[in-house]
Amino acid sequence: MSSRREAVLAFLITFPIAITAHIAAFAPGMYCRNGLTGDNNNSNDPVAPLYELSQSDWWFQHSRGCDAHPPPEDEFLELPAGGSFTVQHANNQAFSSLSYGGSLVTQWPDGGNHPDDWHGDWDGAECLPGGGWMHAQNESMAQGTAFAIAYESDLSKIAMEDLVVFSVLAHTPWHTTANYQVPAALQACPAGGCTCAWLWVPKGCGQANMYMQGFKCNVTNVDESIAKPLAKAQPAKWCKDNQASCVSGPKQMIVFNQLEGDNVNGIPQYETPVYNDACGFKAGAQNDIFDGSAAPAHTTTTSATAASTTSIKSTTVSPSATTVSISATKSINTGAHPISNPTSGASSMSNILSSTKSSADFSILPISTSIISSKTPDASSNCAAPTSVVTVTVTVTATSLTPDATSTGTKSTSRNGHKRTSREDWRTWKA
Repeated sequence: MSSRREAVLAFLITFPIAITAHIAAFAPGMYCRNGLTGDNNNSNDPVAPLYELSQSDWWFQHSRGCDAHPPPEDEFLELPAGGSFTVQHANNQAFSSLSYGGSLVTQWPDGGNHPDDWHGDWDGAECLPGGGWMHAQNESMAQGTAFAIAYESDLSKIAMEDLVVFSVLAHTPWHTTANYQVPAALQACPAGGCTCAWLWVPKGCGQANMYMQGFKCNVTNVDESIAKPLAKAQPAKWCKDNQASCVSGPKQMIVFNQLEGDNVNGIPQYETPVYNDACGFKAGAQNDIFDGSAAPAHTTTTSATAASTTSIKSTTVSPSATTVSISATKSINTGAHPISNPTSGASSMSNILSSTKSSADFSILPISTSIISSKTPDASSNCAAPTSVVTVTVTVTATSLTPDATSTGTKSTSRNGHKRTSREDWRTWKA
């Protein structure tokens, strides 16, 4: 054991108040790093649970003052869209990498060493010996922790429905290292960053309380082609014995055993609301939290007729996917006008998709006709045909109002037996 480790452990043994607590998530971007004084490597200020408090007091740990100690302006917990991020669960900052160069970190949140199958007596049915801060009997009984995000940096401007649970880690807290998955469709944060909260509601082995800890966070690696806004969060409900009754879509943090704000109904006696299937939270990234993303998943192949001279052909719709391809043919009567008549422009194809939008199969897709355009045929050929046929293949991205950089369209025009076909990048087409 290093001399530094011996010295620090001696200090913690001499002053046990420094380690008498529960668990928090330690990482860059956290509020209350280094404690309320700002220079305490042995801080447990963000660790204590929340119990029977008013909403103004439990909200981001206001009762202990942590909400008034944000991280430095340029420090964030980084959330890579479609990837994962890591925090350390510990019952004191000393046992995280934020203190003493990480020299006191072990695989356990208390900086100790425990058996790989650490469990309580009676085949794991009793609480962990000496591990009351873990609120569990064994790893399988660890109820799960979560992270939520709000697209606002000012804590006073965040409402419950704005703070959306986006990641759940099953059977935690347990080991020190904790990796949380991030939904791929998260949007970039506004200037000043987002606000995140680490969340936990344990079951048994101590007081029935809850945990909420603040972070400044920032979404990175954003893919603008699939990024979506969050929908408003709804309270979860107890659904352990009836999964069909679980609340789907974005959910609020769980508020439990507080003077104000408890938000989960139907909890049986001797149970607690938790971040797992019992309250409708699936492990991993929560991919159903986006505006319009909670539609039932199925795939349909259909043909439809929008008008007597318009047909939608070979259309496959997958509501669980982000794109739909539509092959549409429109016959346009140009009368005695030259084929260069601009009536074969964007408005014609708009009519096709406008009628398509009314189909139930497409109702989940925010199809925008503003992205559809066509290129007027060459004006040098002035054959007076009664009609011009325009065929366009369109790929509509559910979250984008501009064509993908690689999207192409095929336009075919016919008149008096002469045929012209061109294939061009959609970005160069003009109405």
